[in-house]
Amino acid sequence: MSSRLFWIAITFASLAASSHAGTIEICKVSDPSGSLVDPFYYFTIAGEPQLGSILVPVDACTDPISLPDGQYEITETPDPTSVLESVSTFPDDALLSFDLQDASATVLAEGGTDLSQEVTVSFVNTPTPAITDVPEPGTAWLLGLGLTVCALFGQLRKRRNGTNSIGRRTFD
Repeated sequence: MSSRLFWIAITFASLAASSHAGTIEICKVSDPSGSLVDPFYYFTIAGEPQLGSILVPVDACTDPISLPDGQYEITETPDPTSVLESVSTFPDDALLSFDLQDASATVLAEGGTDLSQEVTVSFVNTPTPAITDVPEPGTAWLLGLGLTVCALFGQLRKRRNGTNSIGRRTFD
């Protein structure tokens, strides 16, 4: 009877080892480095609700996440202060597809729990152009001054146009 329990235990151990054979790390990269406003980003892995939202610090990676071998869609939660610029993996062939509009990537995790076989997926974001092009506080008067000068110059130019002594129109 004890040998039967031994073989049952071996079978369960084998099944458990094969069911968690892929390892994924998710990284958040800022471009240029240190340029993102929010210090953390959230990710989800489709079909893995037990993981919930995965918190990833900017310019860092998660701890290795063990998953069964297979394809996984990883989605970045949208952030209004940045735009997803690119997605890459190591090894390169682990990236099956990505969609910048949906901020998602499909990766292939396989090869066991050996850390040398893990898949690292990097989501690279750049600041939203509207955020980086905001004028410094207190500089709005420069815009107003520029518009005023343009309007006055246009009026002055119109007044300077006229006719010469023989009745022909002149332009300056």
